[in-house]
Formats: sequence, C-alpha cells, structure tokens
Amino acid sequence: MKRKDPATKNQKYLAIFLAVTMLLSACMIYFAGGTKTDKENDVSASETGEGPIMVAFSQIQGKQVHHDFNSIADGLKMSPEGVTNAVYVDLQKTKRTPMEAVFGNKQTMNESFSYGADVTKRYGASYGNESGFELHQIPEQKINMPLNTQAMPYEGYTILDRTNGTYNIWNVVGSPSIIGPIQTVASVINVLEGNETSDTEYDKILSQADLKGSIYQQVSKKTNSSEIPAEQYYRDLKKLDDGSYVQTSIYLNPEPEVNEKIQTLQANSSERGVTYNVTTLDNITKLTISSDFESLYNESTLLSL
Repeated sequence: MKRKDPATKNQKYLAIFLAVTMLLSACMIYFAGGTKTDKENDVSASETGEGPIMVAFSQIQGKQVHHDFNSIADGLKMSPEGVTNAVYVDLQKTKRTPMEAVFGNKQTMNESFSYGADVTKRYGASYGNESGFELHQIPEQKINMPLNTQAMPYEGYTILDRTNGTYNIWNVVGSPSIIGPIQTVASVINVLEGNETSDTEYDKILSQADLKGSIYQQVSKKTNSSEIPAEQYYRDLKKLDDGSYVQTSIYLNPEPEVNEKIQTLQANSSERGVTYNVTTLDNITKLTISSDFESLYNESTLLSL
C-alpha cells in the first residue's frame, strides 16, 4: 500500500485547527465602505479591453513607506489605536506547510491582489467597527495599477486608487505597502508621521514572545463579540528544521480554567507525543507545545474544549 504523503495527511486536520486558532477570523480584512463610489464607472478593465499597467515604485511621486516589517510588533507600530485582532504571516515560510492552504504563498498573494509582483510578508489589522487594513511586503518594488488611476496627495505621500473609483480600496507604496479604505490608509500615514498614536496595547504580552522565525503570529483581545478566555491572547507557529512544529500561546489575565486545563493536559502530554513548556509571570501564562503538525492540532483541540 502506498504511504500517504505527510503533507497531504496534514491537510485534513487543517480546517478544525484553524477554527481553534481563529486564524481566518483574525486575518480577514474588512475594507469598510466597500460600496461603489461611482456606479456609472462600474466597468472592469477586462470588459473594456483595457488592462492594468505595471508601475515601478520609483515612478510614483511623493514619499514612500520605509518601516521595519519583520513581525506582528512591527505591524502594530504602524497601526492606529484600537486593533481588536491582527495577524502577521511570512509567506516565504508557508510553502510546503499546512499554512499554505490558508494564507497561500508569495505567488498566490500576488494573484489575489492582482499586484503582478510577489508578496513575501503580510499583516492584517481589524477594528471593532469592522474596518481594517493590510500591509504587504513587495520586494520587486512594482505593482499593476488600473489605467487612469486616481491619485490623492496626503502628508507628502500619494494614495492610489486600486479600483478606478469603483470601490474604496487604496494603496500607498513602499516597504511595506499599505492597502485599505482611504480613511484607514490616511490614519496609518498619520501614525508614520507622528500625528496619531500607534497601538501599544499588546506591548506587554508581546514582550514575552520570541518574534523571530514564525510562519504566522496573531494577537487578539476580548471584546463583546469575541470569546477568547483571556484579556489578551497571542499565538505563533514555527516549523523546525526536523519538520516538527512549535506553537506558542501567551495569555494576559487568563480565566482560571485556562491554567487548570494546561496543568491537566501537561500531566500526560508525553503519552500523546507532545512536549509542554509552561511559564507564568504575574498575570501572564505562556505555553509552548511542540510535536508534529497532526499532534499539535489534536492538542490545540483539547486545549480549546
């Protein structure tokens, strides 16, 4: 009998694993005001026979974004206050992992956003009013733009309409590039220029995380519409050289049952092939579990029950 490829085998565990980790809900971008701004111009480039054109960042007038972009902490430093959840993904590290089915890779992100160039890192921030924005690292420093793109100068930057006036989705190019509704993009620029305060709410929990080498990183906080068992929550996932995975979860002011469940499951974790490492510091609990992806999925399910 032919042995099933481990990568294929892991796929069947992915959907439930993602429900446990809240990846999809946290990574979803809300382009608020995604209604047409000009119904008379509601004609796609393909319908008119006019395709987009490739534009180098150097051809775009004004300032460009220049900011460190290697972790979720870097994304939060660019984010206006009020982030309810955020996700950072290193798309170069998703390849040949189960995470590739969720986030894609640098090539599929290119296709999703019609950039015409690869995206190697991605950050998405969501807010309680169902708005948000994303940051994208585009090493080639060029993107496809619709013909006759509308441009709006703001604080020395050029905000570019991604949809020829059809939807409220705008870009500011740079390293990383910003994409989102024009109001939110302007607020991100305000943060970069020191005119608005960035989100520092997660600084304490992130100070306990090792932010290097992750496939993805996530932060969330408890709101009226969320069900996380702590005031704040952080999670990341890393793949080791031997093919195993390490998942770190950090809880700020966890509910009592969180620590109780961790202690119970840790007691016989070796029987399930999972290694536990638990530390507590004041009101923070940090849990690191390591194993193969299937076992990691199973353990995440047990922890969430």
